[in-house]
Amino acid sequence: MFRTLTAAAAVAALSTLALSSAFAQTAASAPKAKAAAKKTVAKTAEPVSATNDNLGPGQLSMADRVLTGVADCEFKEKVDVEKIPGHSGNFKVTYEHKTYVMVPEETTTGAIRLVDTAGAVVWIQIPMKSMLMNQKEHHRLVDNCMEDEQRIAVQATQQAGTNAGALAPQVAPPGTVNTSAAAVNAAVANTAAPGSTVTTTQTTTTTTVTTQVPPAVKNSAATPSTAASGMWK
Repeated sequence: MFRTLTAAAAVAALSTLALSSAFAQTAASAPKAKAAAKKTVAKTAEPVSATNDNLGPGQLSMADRVLTGVADCEFKEKVDVEKIPGHSGNFKVTYEHKTYVMVPEETTTGAIRLVDTAGAVVWIQIPMKSMLMNQKEHHRLVDNCMEDEQRIAVQATQQAGTNAGALAPQVAPPGTVNTSAAAVNAAVANTAAPGSTVTTTQTTTTTTVTTQVPPAVKNSAATPSTAASGMWK
């Protein structure tokens, strides 16, 4: 009788130990399962860019004006713009290890707009610089990006401003020309024929100058516009 009870107790103890071990393994694997589920949901929710081969003639014409290569931006950041082989008008734009597939969007301003096919960002190219903007949050991701052609255009503009004074006509500065009545009479007398009578009339002209002061302009970089993604259309 005693031996039977001891054997039953041992079996019960082993069963309890097995259940405890199984419960511990289940509890340990639960956090890993939750983390994997969260990771799967986050990966699924992220938009994915895809190529678009249904571009119109205007978009394809604009694609020919897109500058490609690595653009140097503010704060020593870089944006890489590359053509996608086999997909006319499609570009791969890489910034901060993220890659977007972008296609041209026709504009009325002459600016180049590359729009992410997933709707996340937009790349705007104007003669002096380019910028990458977040379409959903309406703010700039990076600004003052320049390819070689844009850098040359900026240098040419700066050089033209430096040479403006040398290229301007020589005009006597105000106050250096004697316009008094005596000076005018003397100048006329010197050019009159000998023996002729010179009559001079002095006319006083009053000129009114109206100066218009333009309204103050806020710094767009400090206070980004809420319609930033719609600019340069």
